[in-house]
Amino acid sequence: MGKFLFATALLLAACDALRVSPTPRLAQKPITPAVQPAVNDEARAAAVWAGAAALLAVVEPAAAGDGAWAGTVKVALTPVLTLGTLAFLMRTVLSWFPKYDLKAMPWVIVAVPTEPFLKATRALIPPVAGVDITPIVWVSILSFFSEIFTGPQGLLTIIEKKGGL
Repeated sequence: MGKFLFATALLLAACDALRVSPTPRLAQKPITPAVQPAVNDEARAAAVWAGAAALLAVVEPAAAGDGAWAGTVKVALTPVLTLGTLAFLMRTVLSWFPKYDLKAMPWVIVAVPTEPFLKATRALIPPVAGVDITPIVWVSILSFFSEIFTGPQGLLTIIEKKGGL
């Protein structure tokens, strides 16, 4: 109970430093620039530090726990990385057959989630001799992260086995 009161006091102090109400007002008139309170950098920094202290007072850092969180994160992250790798592998194979319309079913299932990543990567890595290698780049990135975090010697596996950091 003491931590909660301390965190509440810090949060109220942060709101006061920013001159912000902790509860939102629904029918509030916009503040005109002449009436707008001036918040200097020191007050803003004090509010940020007070908010961070409030969070640390209430929430126990994950590293301080017993490491049980690592198993949960690993169970959630492994399928995401695996499905992402498979999607980019399918995009690689689909790039070999340009006659398929990626906006038609079933290809749209693979094209829609991967296209934003590929588009951003194509801006950095243009096609080489007319061949788009960006799906291979993403397969490499996702495989790397999969090994680093969820592999047999991955960080999450080690934390899960040791029971903490």
